[in-house]
Amino acid sequence: MTILLLDGDTLPALAITRSLGSRGIPVVVASHQQNPIAGYSRYASSILDYPNPLLAPDDFVRWLEDQLTDHQYQLVIPATERTLVPIARHFHNSSHYNRIAAPELDALETVLDKSRTALLARQCDAPLPASWDITGIEALQSALSEFSYPMVIKPGRSISDNSLRTPLSVRYAHSEEELIKVGTELLQHGHLVLQAYFSGIGKGIELIANRGEIVSAFQHQRLHEMPLSGGGSSYRKSVNVDPVLLDVSARLIKQLNWHGVAMVEFKQNPESGEFILIEINGRFWGSLPLAVAAGADFPHQLYQLYTAQPIETKPYQTEIYCRKLSSDLRWLEAVARKDADPRLVTIPALSEAMKDLLKVFFPRHYFDAQSLSDLKPGLVDLWQIVRSYTDRLSGVYREKQFRNGIIRRSRYSLVSDRLSTASHILFLCYGNINRSAVAQALAEKNIPDTGRYFFKSAGFHPLGNRPADPRMAAIAAAEGVPMNHLRSSVLSTELTEWADIIFVMEADHVKQLATFSQAAADKALLLGGLFADQSAAEIPDPYNKPQPVYQSVYRTIDQCISGLSKLICGRHNN
Repeated sequence: MTILLLDGDTLPALAITRSLGSRGIPVVVASHQQNPIAGYSRYASSILDYPNPLLAPDDFVRWLEDQLTDHQYQLVIPATERTLVPIARHFHNSSHYNRIAAPELDALETVLDKSRTALLARQCDAPLPASWDITGIEALQSALSEFSYPMVIKPGRSISDNSLRTPLSVRYAHSEEELIKVGTELLQHGHLVLQAYFSGIGKGIELIANRGEIVSAFQHQRLHEMPLSGGGSSYRKSVNVDPVLLDVSARLIKQLNWHGVAMVEFKQNPESGEFILIEINGRFWGSLPLAVAAGADFPHQLYQLYTAQPIETKPYQTEIYCRKLSSDLRWLEAVARKDADPRLVTIPALSEAMKDLLKVFFPRHYFDAQSLSDLKPGLVDLWQIVRSYTDRLSGVYREKQFRNGIIRRSRYSLVSDRLSTASHILFLCYGNINRSAVAQALAEKNIPDTGRYFFKSAGFHPLGNRPADPRMAAIAAAEGVPMNHLRSSVLSTELTEWADIIFVMEADHVKQLATFSQAAADKALLLGGLFADQSAAEIPDPYNKPQPVYQSVYRTIDQCISGLSKLICGRHNN
């Protein structure tokens, strides 16, 4: 009767261990990480480790093949896509597949690929926002005129299908520039699905199906998401199943001929009742502990499904609350810091957030990890939370020290010494259409051409040959500084080697330079730290900001270049 449970480092795996183990079913917990949290459960019979399925999928499936050959496991349960995908692809034609809790491969591939999911939704009349399937940068650029903002940018797969199997997340764009930036980055990992933004509350129909027929269903509503603009739920509650959402889910599941567990995720506008399909998760979901706490015991039902037993179903409790403590503390911190884009989300008042936190004393409240009947995993989770905050505080200290070091080495006297042996000066920012571009234009106009110093500018943005931002160009033109001849350049190793000094706008640019070489990072100085007030040591990116921000940035850079001109002219006169 032994179960081999994979992804033991996750909280859904802990919920599965508790569900099955409490019923006397032996659970062997396995993970690619040492000391997985599910392994601390008193219901875990033993712990195994395997190769990282993201970094070494072939080694991982060989390990599992050996396990299935050498041991009489009744069932193997993959708890996340990390293990589910390589298992389904490797074993789908194998005699071992009937011992693995995985759906048919074609159905799985459909829900993994957001383009195929969108096609399925249209076939089943499931509502979707306006969507575009983008396969390359050319397709993105040709469709730019069709978009309105904000735009939701969904990677075609949550885990890239290339050799690196990189976990990816949904992003947002509020402008054409931002869309090109994020889209270019994500297209390196595969195709994208772009969707019009839809404001609403996250709801999930969680279910188990037998060859396309839903046997048991449960619904949760998201109360807190981290990040605030949309992500995994950190706090949720059980609600009655909405028959409309269930009907849509049933059509999708039937069309897929789905077998096993799944969650169909929706977003619904609370005022109009209008809703859209977000995605189908073809495996156990993050809010599984809530379902189990409310009485919808999907792990046991899955065990019954795959061992040909009658599936026990009973009504679950509504208004049960469950919290992932580590994520919800970050949610509370984000609310306190107002760390969210107000264009996407209304940030709750801190008083309301604190009221939610006090609900931990509510008798219908549960935690994903903490449980009085199984103490050790919850204590380990608390220790990990404390350690993460300690690491963050030390990281903040190191970051402050790093920034102070950059400012110190950018002092006037040190730059003067550097100029004694420098000839080639590079101005650097992110896009090379605002800050570094106007710095180059000001230097070319205001610093006398002595034949000694040469100026260029560049940016980290992957697309080159773009004109200067028209808003910055207009401000410069009004001051007699032309920028219409400038086109953006993409930073390269050749440019970093050409430069003797690299004037950056932010301390983080020094870190990015280090990806080219430490020698390039050693050439970097903060332009603003030299000639502006200490409070303006870093010059912010004005892109897409109000006009006064553009004007302030222009004045700061003009002051910086004036200081540079004095240094250069002083050296020339000497």
